[in-house]
Amino acid sequence: MPPSEAQQLETLLELQRDVALEANIDRVLERIAATAKAMLDADRATLYVVDQGRNEIWSRVLTEGEVPEGVEPVREIRLPLDGRSLAAEVARTGHVLRIDDPYDDPRFDPSVDARTGYRTRSILVVPIESRDRRRIGVLQAVNHHDGPFRAEDERYAQALATEADIALEYVQLSGDLAVERLRVVKVAEEERHRLARDLHDGVAQTLANAALGIELAQRRARQDLGAALADLEQLRGRLVESQKGLRDILFALRPLALEEGGLGPAVRALADRINGTNGSSVVARRIDAKRRLAPEVEAGAFTVIREAANNAIKTGRAPHVSLDVYEDAGAVVALVEDDGRGFDVASTLATYADRGSLGLLQMRESARLIGAQLSFDSSPGQGTRVRLRIPVS
Repeated sequence: MPPSEAQQLETLLELQRDVALEANIDRVLERIAATAKAMLDADRATLYVVDQGRNEIWSRVLTEGEVPEGVEPVREIRLPLDGRSLAAEVARTGHVLRIDDPYDDPRFDPSVDARTGYRTRSILVVPIESRDRRRIGVLQAVNHHDGPFRAEDERYAQALATEADIALEYVQLSGDLAVERLRVVKVAEEERHRLARDLHDGVAQTLANAALGIELAQRRARQDLGAALADLEQLRGRLVESQKGLRDILFALRPLALEEGGLGPAVRALADRINGTNGSSVVARRIDAKRRLAPEVEAGAFTVIREAANNAIKTGRAPHVSLDVYEDAGAVVALVEDDGRGFDVASTLATYADRGSLGLLQMRESARLIGAQLSFDSSPGQGTRVRLRIPVS
């Protein structure tokens, strides 16, 4: 006997309460599909999810219905989004479909019935739409136990689709957060690799060579003291150079000027340190921001500025690079401008992660993590302008 309207409303209210208390999203979706089957007095219900990457919809939840003897139950259904099926039709158009005899509808694909021995007699399909009107799934009920589905069944199915939308948006958000975490880990791991490489190729190698050189100088001193002293003087020069390299690494990690004075003094120190690298003239042009930001915000902003300046010198081969840090309308603004090679901003940003441009990835992630706005203005042969706007609030 089909449920009464009062029973359906009570079931819907119970579902909303239970869904609000359930943390396991798979259980939420299974409960929604099971409730659809019961409320709509259907033989089975399926909750499809749209996969735009693969251009298809797939059955995230399948409720068990009547399965002919000797036939293996269907575990998953995948349908092309642009193919022939009522579920795909609803996913494309967003229209509700209530079909009394699907075999008379040219949009119906009987292949699943043919594989399983099942017979679809009536069907109700409603879209699952996100709050920004994107279709993210489809809820489908098959074979009403008392003939065709009714008009009021559409209302209940749409209410269930709203519950499914909340759950699926949470799934999508969780997936996006997981991707972002991996991106952050990727940036941090690359930074560690770069640090390890700099230490190994610079300081560690110099110290190893110095230890060997001292041993050789000791042996030579027994026979030719003057030559041994000359060797030691050369070793001293290499050690002094290594010390400078170590200071550069420490500056890149956390400059003392940033700790003591903030972003402005740190940027001045950066300009002094890299001025003349690869023949580039680097100047701190306008440094008048007095406001201190949270330590983690200043560290993230400095990472962006340092990476932009290094890109201008190493990649852009810029003859001149200017660094600015100033306050403007409730924000601290940092600019890195150069007259170097420039680049195609749109194509580079579209593919930077795939091409392994981790410097650019680090800049974008650092800006995002501190809530700042990062923009690039460049074109081939026209130099580059990197602007970071950090809201003070």
